Amino acid sequence: MAVLTAAKSLLGVSSSVGGKPLKRCSGFWIDWDEESKTGTVLTTAHLIRTKEAPTNIWSGGEEYDPHANVTVHLLDGTSAEGQLLYHQPHYDVAFVRVRVDKPVQLPSFNEEVKLVQDVFRLGRDNMLDLRITYGRAVSENPDTCQRYHDMCFHCAGVPNNEEKYDGGGPVIDLEGKVVGMSNVRCTRTFIPSSILLKCLDLWKKYEYKYIPRPHLGMTFEAIKLLEPAHVDKIWRMYNIDNGLVVQKVSKGSHAEKFGIQIGDIIECCNGESVSTTVKLENMLMSICKGSSDNLNGLNVEVNVSVEVFHTLKKLRTVGELAADVSDHGEVIIA
Repeated sequence: MAVLTAAKSLLGVSSSVGGKPLKRCSGFWIDWDEESKTGTVLTTAHLIRTKEAPTNIWSGGEEYDPHANVTVHLLDGTSAEGQLLYHQPHYDVAFVRVRVDKPVQLPSFNEEVKLVQDVFRLGRDNMLDLRITYGRAVSENPDTCQRYHDMCFHCAGVPNNEEKYDGGGPVIDLEGKVVGMSNVRCTRTFIPSSILLKCLDLWKKYEYKYIPRPHLGMTFEAIKLLEPAHVDKIWRMYNIDNGLVVQKVSKGSHAEKFGIQIGDIIECCNGESVSTTVKLENMLMSICKGSSDNLNGLNVEVNVSVEVFHTLKKLRTVGELAADVSDHGEVIIA
């Protein structure tokens, strides 16, 4: 059975600070080194989060303790001390190294998750019992507690308080391949595999030090995911039925200086049409992945070619938008 095969790579992970329990979640193997007898676990950065954002995820305020004690709960019932290698707040991922004498089973990935695809969300509770939740992968415009690379997991009849252990666990397809990782920040969302795989590639590219990301200073909603009446209105007014509608522009950002305002429509990035925020995020990550620069410790800017329709002026412009590169969670200043 696909679920049981995938479950062999699924672990429990917990953290503590000053001897006091902090978080308990799930994680799964992504690497094992035979020479050093160590394995690497991918999990959620929620593992070491000590403070949640006070208002919404884009306002900032989250805090993490990179010195928290991490314990990996192995499938044979034993526990081992883990070493936190790195955490990336924006993508909500963390990597933990742990010594394990025997080879571990690594999961297979499916690089693409399809809309309305049948999937299973897996997790392990505090007794290491396997938790299996059936649902479907759905694209929706993000709310204030979601980053715009998140996808939604639609399921029925599961109370939110029973999902707390699933964060960091894999979301798999019916063949048992990983199509995402469950997100704790916002219930019933997950990070799609296309983003996870790029995170892994970038972490390796930049010598396991950081995962860079260009910050555009804006939030968006995809036209195709709006209510049909709203989509029709945009088409009637501007003859546009695809792209991203700007919801917020950060004060003092490059986007504001570019002249982008709330309600404007981003039609293309780097010459490619952008139909969803997940597609935009993949494009942004590809910019860093394709860069030959070491990003000088992240203190650089990259240029993103954008095609913008300014709705108030009913004017279309194409230009180079500067974006600050960082591995912190992006904050939008009102």
